[in-house]
Amino acid sequence: MATPWMRFDRNLWRERVRDGWGRLRGAWGNRQERKIVVGLALLALTSCGTGGVVAAWTRACAGTCPTAENIENFAPRQASLVLDARGGVLGQFYRERRTLIDIDSLPPHVPMAFVAIEDRRFFEHQGVDPIRIIAAVRDNIIRGWGGPGGSTISMQLARNLFPQQLPASETSVRRKVAEIKLAMEMERRFDKRHILELYLNHIYLGAGAYGIEAAARTYFGKRAKDLTYLEAATLAGLPQAPTGYNPRQHPDRAERRRNVVLQAMVEARIITQAQADEGKRTPLALSPPGGAMAAPYFVEAVRRQLEDQFGELLYTGGLRIHTAIDPVLQRTAEQSLEDQLRAIERGTYGGFRGPTYERFTAGLKPGEAVTHTPYLQGIVVVLDPATGLVRAMVGGRDFRQSQFNRATQAVRQPGSSFKPFVYAASLEHGKSPNQGISDGPLTINIGAESWSPKNYDGTYGGWTTLRSALRNSRNLATIRLGRETGIENVRALAKRAGIDTRIPGYPSVYIGSAGVYPLDMMAAYASFGNGGWKVEPRYVVRVENHRGEVLWEPSPPPTRAMEPGVAWIMTDMMREVVDRGTGYLVRDPSVGGLSYDVPAAGKTGTTNDNTDLWFVGYTPELLAGVWIGFDTPRPVMAGATGGTLAVPVWARVMRRAYLGRRPPEPWRRPADVVTRRVSGGTVLSADCGGGTPDLFAARHVPEASCPRYEPPTPVFVDPTPELPGRPVFPGQPRVPRPEDFVTPGEGQRER
Repeated sequence: MATPWMRFDRNLWRERVRDGWGRLRGAWGNRQERKIVVGLALLALTSCGTGGVVAAWTRACAGTCPTAENIENFAPRQASLVLDARGGVLGQFYRERRTLIDIDSLPPHVPMAFVAIEDRRFFEHQGVDPIRIIAAVRDNIIRGWGGPGGSTISMQLARNLFPQQLPASETSVRRKVAEIKLAMEMERRFDKRHILELYLNHIYLGAGAYGIEAAARTYFGKRAKDLTYLEAATLAGLPQAPTGYNPRQHPDRAERRRNVVLQAMVEARIITQAQADEGKRTPLALSPPGGAMAAPYFVEAVRRQLEDQFGELLYTGGLRIHTAIDPVLQRTAEQSLEDQLRAIERGTYGGFRGPTYERFTAGLKPGEAVTHTPYLQGIVVVLDPATGLVRAMVGGRDFRQSQFNRATQAVRQPGSSFKPFVYAASLEHGKSPNQGISDGPLTINIGAESWSPKNYDGTYGGWTTLRSALRNSRNLATIRLGRETGIENVRALAKRAGIDTRIPGYPSVYIGSAGVYPLDMMAAYASFGNGGWKVEPRYVVRVENHRGEVLWEPSPPPTRAMEPGVAWIMTDMMREVVDRGTGYLVRDPSVGGLSYDVPAAGKTGTTNDNTDLWFVGYTPELLAGVWIGFDTPRPVMAGATGGTLAVPVWARVMRRAYLGRRPPEPWRRPADVVTRRVSGGTVLSADCGGGTPDLFAARHVPEASCPRYEPPTPVFVDPTPELPGRPVFPGQPRVPRPEDFVTPGEGQRER
């Protein structure tokens, strides 16, 4: 049964409505009563409007609206920047790509361009501009809805700071009233300068760029403080439609919008009409797209290291990550490697049968994922041998196709580039550069099998010196030297220098058969060039927060890898490798062209079947390593060596590094390098004559002695064995004769 309030009499309702309208028409016909009706209607409308505004004002932010206190304590997500040695940006880590700046660092035309087009009366209103709102309503009625809005800079800032609480997609009265309320509260609490600075740092300007600084770098490749008035006008035109006016995607639209901003800047007396006219005639000019980052393999290595150190702060904290990357050396390393790999693929050095980068890339479909790069790859790493700071890093040929960093993640056989560690270990055990060793045929029994190694060219060198054997990269002499020195001693020295990969005990490790990480191998050479100290490869100089306060400055303590004397003697021996040994193309004017005025030392490396090609070398100031090969080990080409293919890349990088610079002084001979006279592998004492001078590290000089010369007992052979009797030899006792038995004077006659 229905309750009384649920019963509805349709006919009665119609009668009452007709009666009410009749009375209203009657009253309207009377002038006095008409005034009363109009007054009551206005009062009702005013009451309803006021009630609606009050309700909207009080309920718009119920439980969700941010306050000015939230803005004061607001910590936006900022991109962390990876900076090179000159302050240039190598890459960014971000959730939102934003970099905060101080408005005082900007030229006036930059912030005022935004004021001119977005909020002309910004410095006059208190967060809401009634004139702008009325004009916006008028324009939308005339031009159709979707025209310019009435939001002030303060209102735009409110929704940009808190997009979740005030979503731009929401078109309700609640959101607009909430914007107004927060904008007015900001105006009461903050000055105009602070509000405008917040706006410029948070407004979205397309292409993933939040704020004026990120946008300036994105579109013009420069800092916001360096923007021209034309560039500022281009960016000021973006807030209305960041995607629609994106100058890279829609350059014509962006140029038309820029011209609108230029005219607004004239009306606001920021620029002259002549400047605006000239600007309108100027084509839109953007910087070339920067891609993902510069030095991408290096930037990714930095990310891997710092993610463990800083966690999410790396992506949201606005860190400034300072590195030692030299942008000129980085570009030179990239270009030199690519030029050399293309020359190899073209057949410049002989018949090349492998897949090429160009053919592989041309065969890729748009958007196709690359899981393996079958073409020739390479590595170039440049370090400071004193600190280990990385100055340049190329971890592969194309970061877009392969993010695998071959410098830090691959394990490759070093070949003959490992030999210096064998020779250094032998110096620690009393050997000297001019000591003799055999380079003759050698057979080693390994269990039930035997191994007969050969030199690269298939020849044997006979008796040679350690200096000559290293200079000419003789395998047989090195294996003999390693066996005399002992695998444990070689292994220990390599580990002290920074090679942590396993070195097994079979004899082929002396000529580089044990796999190493290329970066570790290259950094280990630093101990030869810096006086015997181990250095860890370092990516980061320091990390600062966005206020410039240092958060982390790694400075690993140095550890001794070898005695200074051993390091210097090894450098002295490896200088000959570069000047007249297997690395001689460094000096060849037609290939490397590095002047003899630049002291340089290093060692080539080539593995079996020409699979891995190396050169690691250094000057007193820089160390660089080059590797060339395929990801899946296979011969590069017949006759390929590190001396012919890797050396030219190294030489070009070093030649560019010293272009226009004074060459460094050669390595100073340390006090613990001593000269001793040696004869037959024996160090002669001071009171002993003869011998030839040779170099030793003072701590490792063998005990001196003076072997006495004792002539050997002569052995004579009968020259005429066919004759009877005894042969006569020098020094043999005299054979008695008959006259020996006659007394003198006996048998003489008397006279």
